[in-house]
Amino acid sequence: MKTFVLILSLILNLVLFYMLIHIRRVYHRIMKKNLKEEKTKKILVENVSYVIPDNADEQSRAIIIVLQQLMERDKLYRNPSLTMQDLSKAVGTNKTKLSFIINNYLNHNFASLLNHYRVDEAVHLLSDSHYFNYKISVIGEMCGYSNRQVFHSAFKKIMGITPTHFRNISKSRNP
Repeated sequence: MKTFVLILSLILNLVLFYMLIHIRRVYHRIMKKNLKEEKTKKILVENVSYVIPDNADEQSRAIIIVLQQLMERDKLYRNPSLTMQDLSKAVGTNKTKLSFIINNYLNHNFASLLNHYRVDEAVHLLSDSHYFNYKISVIGEMCGYSNRQVFHSAFKKIMGITPTHFRNISKSRNP
């Protein structure tokens, strides 16, 4: 009788283990598909975000161009204590004008604009094999986040998956 119970429990454990492995595989396939969809969506959002409307005045166009240069070339978003005041000084305008431009022409608010640039940087770092040994929190700090939880939630909101899952998918694609 003991032998029968032991064999039965062994068989049940093997079945459960097989089911767990199968569920993990399905989960990773879904995450990869979600990642592809989010990347496509992100590319579309990037292309739409910086189209300057025809009705924008020359001053607004100039501010948008300077803002893009400061964020893309100088990477001001890496500063974890960057404020709207600091950014407006760097751009050469006041907070009100810059806020209006970010909200109305770039379809972001200040925080989401920063998150957009920071998460984009994180995507590049997390998918680069040179940074596979870095902790997720360090990657977040390199992108301008002073708090791991804020980085985690911003990344998940924009990309649809956590930074850890993104890295695991990247590692599986770039062994």
